[in-house]
Amino acid sequence: MVHPNISLAERKHRSLLEQECRGIFSGTDMPSHDHRHHERVWENAAMLLGRLYDSGMVTDPMMAEKAIIASYFHDTGLTVNPGPDHGTQSRHLCSLFLERSNLPDDDKREILEAVEKHDDKDYPAMSDPVSLAAIISVADDMDAFGSDAIERYNEIYSLRGIDSSSIPEKVISNVESRLRHLETTYAIFPDLAEQQRQRAETVISHFRKLSK
Repeated sequence: MVHPNISLAERKHRSLLEQECRGIFSGTDMPSHDHRHHERVWENAAMLLGRLYDSGMVTDPMMAEKAIIASYFHDTGLTVNPGPDHGTQSRHLCSLFLERSNLPDDDKREILEAVEKHDDKDYPAMSDPVSLAAIISVADDMDAFGSDAIERYNEIYSLRGIDSSSIPEKVISNVESRLRHLETTYAIFPDLAEQQRQRAETVISHFRKLSK
């Protein structure tokens, strides 16, 4: 059963956010990171949030609203800058959207920080599992696992001008880093960690074969 706070956030924001995200990506050919990626990241974030709400670790009723907005804007900056530092542009686009909202300033700042820093893979030893930043970062990481993520990596690394011979090594390092972060941050959910470990191994195994 979906937690009431998550259902409320979806009723209030999802339709508009999907429209905004589709519009931002309408002139960009980037299937791996377009509005569908943002939908998946929100679904991942909602799953994490559901567990955190049910466990009592998260009590903030606004966390779901903050998470859905951050999910739908975190990679919008790729339409301007396909590099790994696109979070700055994503933050700007999100800030324009938030100017039209009546959210408290503290909540807006929290959303913008999570959006800007989501792709900073220089992870701390362990993130705060109940922070918006950790929820968005890990929800994004989860979309980098599984068979569908293989083409995602090929596309985005090619857009960044990375030589094809270097892609396997870079992908393996990136996936392993994302997985470590998930496993340490959400060790409280061992079943989730194991499920995502298997999905990550699908990507790692594929690129290991290519590297040989």
